Amino acid sequence: MKNLLFATVLIAALSGCALLRSQVAVLHHLPKDLSGTTYAMIPFKEQEGRLEHKAYEEAVRQELNAKGFRETTVDQAQTVVFFAYGIDTGRGVVSSYPILGQTGATTCSTFDGTPQSYDGCPWPTYGVVGTRETWQTEYKRVVRLDIVDKQALAEGNIKKLYEGKVVSSGFSGQLVQVLPMMVKALFEDFPGQSGTTRTSSQVTDHDAVFGNFL
Repeated sequence: MKNLLFATVLIAALSGCALLRSQVAVLHHLPKDLSGTTYAMIPFKEQEGRLEHKAYEEAVRQELNAKGFRETTVDQAQTVVFFAYGIDTGRGVVSSYPILGQTGATTCSTFDGTPQSYDGCPWPTYGVVGTRETWQTEYKRVVRLDIVDKQALAEGNIKKLYEGKVVSSGFSGQLVQVLPMMVKALFEDFPGQSGTTRTSSQVTDHDAVFGNFL
């Protein structure tokens, strides 16, 4: 019974979940206490007015506010936040994944260990019964977040206070599906230790083939 229950839970979980794995690299000169730090978000020219960018920008805004930042106007802001993202055209890869099925049956016993035969006994056991190969397109996605000193920027200089980069590779070519999770990965340990790179793994409920990475 335990084997059957385990297999059922495993199949249900894997049929509706996928893993997003991201590499997060940061450089910064931010203080540990960010409470009250004011900021303004300025889109790049090619991003202005795009609904997609507005949605991603909102995800960044929520994370910044949760970390103690406070949004204000450009004139009053201490810092300016720039947010950029992109995806390549993809490359073809061949991947394999296991096939789950019935592998046999277990003998049913009473509590005293005596073998017993009755309806529904023996119980089937489940496990890996083979593998299957599939051809898919793998994409590389990148998210960048820069926080710069507003006063220096007004004087014509760029003084970066924070530079964060998130890179993920997977089989989803839709940024709207993965970018919000990449933003969360960036803020998992914000601002983090400067000069380090860490790996973030997140489970999503998007439909995916067994073994796929979003």
